[in-house]
Amino acid sequence: MRGAFGTWRRVAGLLLLAALMVVLGVLFNRTQAVDIEAQNRIMLNLRELEKLDSEWNVNILRSHIGLNTNYDPLSAPLARMRELQLRLAAALPITGNAKAGEALEQVTRALVKKEELVEQFKTQNAILRNSLIFFPPAITDLKTELNGIEGAIVQARTVLALDSALNSLLSDILRYNLAPSPALAAQIERTIASMQPLRGDFSDSVSDTIDELGRHAHAILRYRQMENELEMHIANSRTAEAMDKLGSLFDTSFDQVLIEKQHYRTYLFAYSGLLLLLLMYVARRLLRSYSIIGEVNRSLQAANETLEHRVAERTAELEAQSARLKQLAQHDSLTGLVNYGELTRLLAHALVRAGRRGDVVVAMFIDLDGFKAVNDTYGHATGDLVLCEVAKRVQEKLRKEDALARLGGDEFVILLEEVSGREGALRVAQQTLDAIRSITEAGGFPVRISASIGVASAKGKEGFMRGAPALLADADQAMYQAKQGGKNGISFSPQAQWNETAVVAMAVDVVMEGTVHFKAVVPAQGSAPAQETQVRSDASG
Repeated sequence: MRGAFGTWRRVAGLLLLAALMVVLGVLFNRTQAVDIEAQNRIMLNLRELEKLDSEWNVNILRSHIGLNTNYDPLSAPLARMRELQLRLAAALPITGNAKAGEALEQVTRALVKKEELVEQFKTQNAILRNSLIFFPPAITDLKTELNGIEGAIVQARTVLALDSALNSLLSDILRYNLAPSPALAAQIERTIASMQPLRGDFSDSVSDTIDELGRHAHAILRYRQMENELEMHIANSRTAEAMDKLGSLFDTSFDQVLIEKQHYRTYLFAYSGLLLLLLMYVARRLLRSYSIIGEVNRSLQAANETLEHRVAERTAELEAQSARLKQLAQHDSLTGLVNYGELTRLLAHALVRAGRRGDVVVAMFIDLDGFKAVNDTYGHATGDLVLCEVAKRVQEKLRKEDALARLGGDEFVILLEEVSGREGALRVAQQTLDAIRSITEAGGFPVRISASIGVASAKGKEGFMRGAPALLADADQAMYQAKQGGKNGISFSPQAQWNETAVVAMAVDVVMEGTVHFKAVVPAQGSAPAQETQVRSDASG
């Protein structure tokens, strides 16, 4: 009987202890601090979404005024913005607030609507931009024709009337693009109408240009007004207000959670007082407490291992980002070639090696001829394609150990080491010139470019002492000599140093198209450097 009673008491004690532990666990769980890190991640995601939306608005404005060369900035943030919306949706259970879900749905709808409006904007803006780009050069070319043969064969009064109409049309179009108004649109329509009776006195070319100006003018009248209305709809999408509302709901929800946690802390304090009365009984169950402590220790150890793993992953990510930043810092973002900073570093190292070995280092400064006409005629996007094609074709002509750099704009530099002589440098320069002249198409447009190349060299310790800036300056001056000599050619710097015992200076005497003659001057051994050599190469090859 006594054994059965003792067993019952042990069972009852265990049950009571279990009940006390359950209540303690519930209260303890309810009083745990809010995951501040999770809250911070949520708010950072929301702030990043707001920032991307603001940058999106800025890029829409930049595209509106023509500062963006393409529409990539309007599409670039969309993937990240969708990812952030998914993260915010996944974090909604933390808030326990149904209104936060409604606010997030409102943000999503506003962003989807805004994305649709931006797609419409891109379509309309492309047409508008094309017409605005067409207008100034077209009117300039037409006025040039009026001052030439067309002006000579047509009555002066008609020429003056058309010239005045063109001036008025260009001025009104530019004003309308900045500040559209019905009165200005009507004035443009009257100007276009006044030009129609005059076109019959001119050649078909001038007449077609007048018609083309009319079509583009009507496109500007239509799409500028439509684009302004579309931008107003984009501004009225109120994405920023929806995000502010969502952020406010998140903050309110987190504050409510904190208040709830504080209440449970009060309950836990009262419950702890009750447990003090059972302290003697709990002391006899100390072994159980030790077991609980062991479990906590194991949990902490597992948490530490997880933390170490996360730190290792983050370190690897930072190293990868550092490598990417180093790549961006040393290379041109458009062509992938090394930039000016990396070129000067490579050139300095090459001069050090040449100083030790007595070798020759050659720098070729390349400036494209006709590139500005490509940009003005077909736009910067086509110009970028030309620059990439130049980089590709010139790189194919170089050795693996040679370096090709883009300094910016249409300027490139070739770095050669261990050059055998002047003829070797001339051969590389001629191959480069031929490669550049072989580019006849870019983005579906016919292009015609060539290059002016300045060649400078430095030898051994003397070249090392002069340094990389002096060598680049010599190549730059030689390039300008090629420009002044008629472009589309190669010019050698007078300060060039070679390993040859005799230096040959060549002066070019072009006697017929496509034919080049050289005059060779060979100075005596140990004499001063030969005079500057310029090689003029006809574009026809």
